[in-house]
Amino acid sequence: MCPAALAELSENESQPFFGYRGAVASQRSGGQREWLAIVAAAYLLIAAAYTWPLLPSLSSAIPSDSADPVFNASILRWNASVRPFSAAWWNAPHYFPTLGVAAFTENLVGLSLMASPIIWLSGNAIVAYNVAFFLTWPLSGVALFLLVRELTRRHDAAFLAGLAFAFTPYRTTEIAHIQSLSAYWLPVALFAAHRYLREPRRRWLGLFGVSWLVQALSNGHFMLFGAVVLGAWLVYFCATPARWRAGTTLVGTWALASVPLVPVMLRYSSVHTEFGLKRTLAEVLAYSARPHAFVEVTGDIWFWRQGLPTGKDMLFPGVTALWLVLVGVGVLLVRHRGTAPTSWTRRAAWMLAVIVCGAGVAATLAGLVVGPFTTSVAGLAIRMRDVNRAVGLTLASGAVVVLMSPAMREPLRRRSALVFYSAMTLLVAVLCTGPVLHVGDTAMLSPAPYRWLMALPGFDELRVPPRFWMLGILCLSVAAGLAYAALVRVHARVRPLVGVVVGALLLVDGWMPTMRMAPIPSALAVESDAATAPILELPLGPDWDWDAVYRSAGHHRRVFNGVSGYDPPHYDALRAGLAQRDPELLRAIASLASVDVVVNTAADADGAIARYVAGAPGARLIRTAEGRGLYQLPRQPSPSAPGPRLPLASVRAFRLSELLSNVREDAVAMNDGRLDTGWSDYPQRPGQWIEIDTGAAQPIAGVTQCVGRRSLAFPRQLEIQASLDGRRWERAWDGGGFAPAFLALVERPLEGCLRVTFPAISARYVRVLQTGEADREWHIAELSVHAPA
Repeated sequence: MCPAALAELSENESQPFFGYRGAVASQRSGGQREWLAIVAAAYLLIAAAYTWPLLPSLSSAIPSDSADPVFNASILRWNASVRPFSAAWWNAPHYFPTLGVAAFTENLVGLSLMASPIIWLSGNAIVAYNVAFFLTWPLSGVALFLLVRELTRRHDAAFLAGLAFAFTPYRTTEIAHIQSLSAYWLPVALFAAHRYLREPRRRWLGLFGVSWLVQALSNGHFMLFGAVVLGAWLVYFCATPARWRAGTTLVGTWALASVPLVPVMLRYSSVHTEFGLKRTLAEVLAYSARPHAFVEVTGDIWFWRQGLPTGKDMLFPGVTALWLVLVGVGVLLVRHRGTAPTSWTRRAAWMLAVIVCGAGVAATLAGLVVGPFTTSVAGLAIRMRDVNRAVGLTLASGAVVVLMSPAMREPLRRRSALVFYSAMTLLVAVLCTGPVLHVGDTAMLSPAPYRWLMALPGFDELRVPPRFWMLGILCLSVAAGLAYAALVRVHARVRPLVGVVVGALLLVDGWMPTMRMAPIPSALAVESDAATAPILELPLGPDWDWDAVYRSAGHHRRVFNGVSGYDPPHYDALRAGLAQRDPELLRAIASLASVDVVVNTAADADGAIARYVAGAPGARLIRTAEGRGLYQLPRQPSPSAPGPRLPLASVRAFRLSELLSNVREDAVAMNDGRLDTGWSDYPQRPGQWIEIDTGAAQPIAGVTQCVGRRSLAFPRQLEIQASLDGRRWERAWDGGGFAPAFLALVERPLEGCLRVTFPAISARYVRVLQTGEADREWHIAELSVHAPA
């Protein structure tokens, strides 16, 4: 963290740490380095106890579980073996044959600055992951210490703020996501920004820019969420005549530091556009937090799990830090107390805002208790359909009341840091609730502030708004340190005891009895002599793909398996077809390349997977070793291409619920040259069909149906029938839809045109029947019938 800059922590006053004075209170650079060493050592020791038994298991286990931690270790392993952001790096080896899959998830390049040297020295990515994971605790503490020390000039308040941030209960919620735990660069950037306002030197600009860049490369969520915090910081602290010049310089530095991110983000954008990767509003809403999440804890917490429930998001921030902030803000308001503005115009405006705010609160409560209602007051009709307007009115008028209050005007004029970080904690808490603020099943505010953020580039790609809360904890911890510094004005002999009690309470809030540890992936790689052939590890699916991806980052052979923030469009068809043991799917896979298939015999107790693979065309068992069987599938010819498209005279469709006879809209929708229209039915059940009239008897040899961007809506089982008169039908083809869907979505991910060819048959009518069962939609965006090739 730029040691020369961090060591230069000048003090205008000498404040003891928990009341003790001595060499550690020195204003010299050497004294500051000593302080940093003492503080870092304290956080390291506490973290070692907090994460036990992590340190003794650095090479033999991984924290939390064998899912996301293993995947993140795979990313770090890939970053250490291929130069990040090079052409080869973007094509990570999983999800064969898809290219650009490194853009499907976080890149963790910022974390690789620490992890890659460990991998180069030890050759073990699990050790590197565990070390980087462990250091998130002491580094978070040190970063908060620097920031709060700069704001308060007190070591005790800064140390306690570091405890609040590094050992918050919320960290146990994100224990499987090292990128969410690695939020320590943002407080360093805030420290440098605060220091630059006080001491405008280039080194602080440099530290600010470097910290921002590394934080952005460590966690894409925090690049965007952190921009909200930094933007608010600049507006609050620098929008004064005395500081606008410094603020402009910081903005320029921020923009310059962000330049290296531009090509990275453009590549992410191009890959996501190529594969149609996008979060839907319904998906974001499903992952958004509800207000009760702030009193939910994980089962890893020692104290509070006895009385608080667990849940989906578990955003409990602890009691001690929150209590410090509430009391500190209360003392601040009392110190600048007053009843109303002095001038009559301000007093009238303030009173009007108070009345409107009270009316808004009353209307909100009435809407929640009574529900929608209509009434009249003095002949004026009042309708309450929902509480959105009432909540918005309450918030707006409440903000006016606060801003015009004398208790707040003076702190705002002085740009009180306590006001800023307390307000940001509240704002981030609201943003965690996503695009619609729900209380129970009632939408309290729609759109909520997070919906406004989704209009900005990048925010619509973030699926989990509650991950914003780590930055809320950051702001809460800073505010707690500031409040402690303002509140603890006791005799020097008593101050150590107060600090120890507060520190103990902060640790009790978030303490874990033990760190959950999980087994690491096997290093076994059964390979054939064809060192370039892609590998299919079976079983394929979420329970096994984590390990397959980790191994692929080591041996660099492409694998069909994969896990990521997004799946490529073809992956559902591949996974479902293999689970159904569709023999045509293995033929389709081998049409792409010769393939090595590794069967995990421990997960194949009845030998069904081995028999399935052995039955593929040309399959050979090469060897078995340590619970793995290696089969080789030779390259198969590609499926036949369809012939010319035939004109369609009409289309009839039968849904499960209704018969649509000669409906021209369906015919147009399935044959209008557009992939954003079409016909659908849900769920997939036997008996659904599409009937096509080509207008005249002629040779027919194929049918193509496109699913467009609805890659999950392909038919699971199909039968193609043909007829000359529309009464007597002859089967032309039947089989699973998995293989055609897999190949179609590999070839053109945004079109997904499933091609089925068969020996030419003379017919006028063609019927496409869905004969399988699946809890999925059957969708046809475009439909065509083909003559012989």
